[in-house]
Amino acid sequence: MRLLAVAGDVQALITHIRLRTPLQALAQNSADTLSLRSMRDCTAHDLAAADVLIVQRGLTRRAWRLQRQMRLLGKAVIYEIDDLLTDVPSHISNHARIRQAQPWLRRCLAECDLVTVSTDRLAQALALPAGQAVHVVPNCAWPAEPWPPLACQQGQAVTLLLASMEHLSTDFIHAALRAVQGPGVRVVAVGPPAAGLAAAGVDVQVQGLLPREDFLTFARSLPNPVAVIPLEASRFAACKSAIKWFEYAGAGIPVLCSNVPPYADVVRQGLTGELVDNTSEAWLLALRGAVTDAGWRARVAAAAQADVQLRFSLAHTVAAWRQAIHLAIEQRAQLRLEAPTWVERLQLRGWSIVDAVARQARLFKRQRRG
Repeated sequence: MRLLAVAGDVQALITHIRLRTPLQALAQNSADTLSLRSMRDCTAHDLAAADVLIVQRGLTRRAWRLQRQMRLLGKAVIYEIDDLLTDVPSHISNHARIRQAQPWLRRCLAECDLVTVSTDRLAQALALPAGQAVHVVPNCAWPAEPWPPLACQQGQAVTLLLASMEHLSTDFIHAALRAVQGPGVRVVAVGPPAAGLAAAGVDVQVQGLLPREDFLTFARSLPNPVAVIPLEASRFAACKSAIKWFEYAGAGIPVLCSNVPPYADVVRQGLTGELVDNTSEAWLLALRGAVTDAGWRARVAAAAQADVQLRFSLAHTVAAWRQAIHLAIEQRAQLRLEAPTWVERLQLRGWSIVDAVARQARLFKRQRRG
C-alpha cells in the first residue's frame, strides 16, 4: 500500500504526532510505503503514485482540490482532523483564519471516504452528514518505550510545569500558584502561557517552545517535576485528546489536571493523576498536596506510566491507522464515484499543468537563491 500524507506544515508538532510518527511506524512494520508532502508541494504525480491520500486539517481550496483529484482517480481519501475546527473559540491564535475557512473545511470533510478523529467526542461534535464514515485514531504516549523512573531529589525544590502552544483561558489557577510559591517551589512555563502567568503576578521561569523530544527531556531534567494542566470547561476543549497526560505519564512525571474532559475521561482519580475542580480553592489544595507529598508523586507517576503503556501506546495508534486505511479503501470500493465527465477530465489536466508550472517556478527560485 502506497500512502501519501499531506499537511500544511510537515514539520509541525501536530503533524509529527498525528501522521509522521504513527504512519512511519506502520510502514516500517508492513509492506506499506509512506510519502509526506506539504499542501503546496504535493503534485499530480504524487497523487498518481499513491493508493491512499491522507489530508490533515484541510482548510483551503488547494486541499479540497487534492482530495477531489484523488477521488476522480478512483483512489481512497482520508480526511484527518484532531480538533473541533468547526467551533473554534476566540482565544485560539488562528481563530480568525479558521472561521474564514469554514466553507472549505466543510467541503473537505465531504470530499473524502473516511474522516479520522482523535476521540469519540470529537466525532460526535463535528456533526458529520448521515452516512459519513468516521474512525477514531487515538493519540498516544511517546516515545514508544517508557522512560526510566525519576528519582526524588531530596532537598531540591518541586517544579510546577505548565506548557502549551496556546494562551491559557484559566484565570482560576493564578491565585493558587501565587499562594503555593515559596523557597521550595518554582513555576516553569513553556510557550505562550508564560506571559499570562507573569501578568497575573506569578513568579515564573520562562522557557520557549521546544521540539517534542527536547521538551520531554527538559521536563524530566527539572527537579521533582509536577505537570500542571489547567483546562477550561468548554465544548472545544472537551473535544481534544488527553495528549498532555499521555506524554507526561509516559515520561514518568506526575500530573495535576482539570476535572473536565478529556482528562476526566482517562485519568483515574488519585491513582494515575489528580483531577482538580476549576476553582482557586481546589487548585491550591491540590498543588499543596503534590508539593509536600513525595510519596504521592512517586506512586502516581509509576501508576500512570504503566497505565498509559497499557492503554495508550504507539502500538494502539498504529493499529487504529491500519484499520482506518482498510476502511477507507472499502468505502471507496462501495461508494465508487461515477466516471469523470469531460469537464472534470479537463480540470484534472489543467490542475496537473498548473502544478507542474508552480513546481518549476519554485525550483527556479531555489536555484537563484542558491
